[in-house]
Parts: sequence; C-alpha cells; structure tokens
Amino acid sequence: MARKTLEALARAERFQVHMPVRYRIPDNPEWFEGCTENVSHTGVLFRTKSILKPSTMVDVRLEVPPTRTDGSRAEVVCKCEVVRVEKTRGKKNSPALAFAIRNYRFTRKQEPN
Repeated sequence: MARKTLEALARAERFQVHMPVRYRIPDNPEWFEGCTENVSHTGVLFRTKSILKPSTMVDVRLEVPPTRTDGSRAEVVCKCEVVRVEKTRGKKNSPALAFAIRNYRFTRKQEPN
C-alpha cells in the first residue's frame, strides 16, 4: 500500500466547524484571532492573518457555542504545536495554520486579558 494511503487511513476524522479561535505564544499577553475550518480530536485548522512558524508551541482557546439556557459559554483550552502553514491562494482566503493538540481541558469562557 502506498505511504500516502496509509497516512490518509491514520488521519483523524475532520469535522467542518466554524467557530472563533484565539491563540498566543505562551507567556505573551497578545492574543491573535481566527476562525476554524475543521477540527478533529488531534488538531485544528483555522484561517488567520497572523502566521507562526512550524514547531511553535501555542496556547489556544476555542469557543464552544452555548448549550445551556442561561447563555453561558465554554471554551476548550489547548496546548498546541503548529504543524503546517498554508499560504494564501488569492485574495479570498486568509492564510491557514494547522495545530496538533498536545493537551486540552474544558473551562468557562474568559474574556481576553
């Protein structure tokens, strides 16, 4: 079996989900924003205007839509590694970053500091 086929079989199922995402380099107060294109249990791909180099570790916050009647929101707080950068193709799309999720936890949404 070809290597590409094996990699495709091992790849986690992607879900087309569009939700806000914030990310930063650890211990840096500046947060950057983007919007997810797809999410799996192993990673996330999103469009953003700020590019990072592969292998960069980042803090990521994914906002989960409200599911409770009181309107409270949750976030998935992740430690991730940039694994791929997709440059823009024309003016319609922003660059995309692919992050591998190293660990995560759910929490109540906090406003950026």
